[in-house]
Amino acid sequence: MSERIIKTPHLPQGKVGLAAFGAKYREILEKPLQNLGITPLWLPDNEAVDPRLAGHADLMLLHLGGARVVTSCGGEIPQTLTALGFDVIRAAEQGRSYPADARLCACIVGARCIHNFKISDPAISGFERVDVRQGYAKCCACVVNEGAMITSDTGIAKAAARHGVDVLRIRPGYVDLPGFDTGFIGGAAFKSAPDVLAFTGRLDHHPDWPEIEHFLRGRGVEPLFLTDMPAFDIGSAVPLTEAAGKSCP
Repeated sequence: MSERIIKTPHLPQGKVGLAAFGAKYREILEKPLQNLGITPLWLPDNEAVDPRLAGHADLMLLHLGGARVVTSCGGEIPQTLTALGFDVIRAAEQGRSYPADARLCACIVGARCIHNFKISDPAISGFERVDVRQGYAKCCACVVNEGAMITSDTGIAKAAARHGVDVLRIRPGYVDLPGFDTGFIGGAAFKSAPDVLAFTGRLDHHPDWPEIEHFLRGRGVEPLFLTDMPAFDIGSAVPLTEAAGKSCP
């Protein structure tokens, strides 16, 4: 089946074909992704940031919509993306510590972009701005559809709601991130198809799981656990291409 570039960031209209992940998680995720029919574009560790976050895709690559992507990756990644038909924009310099490491970690929800625009990469433009204090906006928020999201961040939840987003706010925690007290739900999930939200591991131990499941299924989205491990934060994934036909169950 032929593939096309995904039009709206995070929201495939068909089954995802190619998606970017940090190579740090290859050993854990390669087989589950193969089972889903997803081809991973493995991003090398980001040496500009804290080593604990070096494999996080949402600090290295941001899909701006259609063919536009902005990346801090060097090596072969920009050439690979260009060969696939993407218009690749080189990111501004990142810093090792927060918030300078989070310039690309914006959360795009349909026509809106949620981020701390004091630190945003200059390439992030053309959206309705939802300005928040949180620099790790994408990591903190899980996009469900063009008008719905899940987050544990109170500031993001309030700001997104003011801009017409239907928000499920959950309790923080219950997502693993080695070296930190906790990870975040956005960093542990991505849409693998229009009707499937894939989690890196199990989240049914979360005290708000019944509400999460109800929120997803009420919007025609099924949760999928890629592994039997507790959900873990990988800096999410960046879906890039999708099947040109309708999604498969």
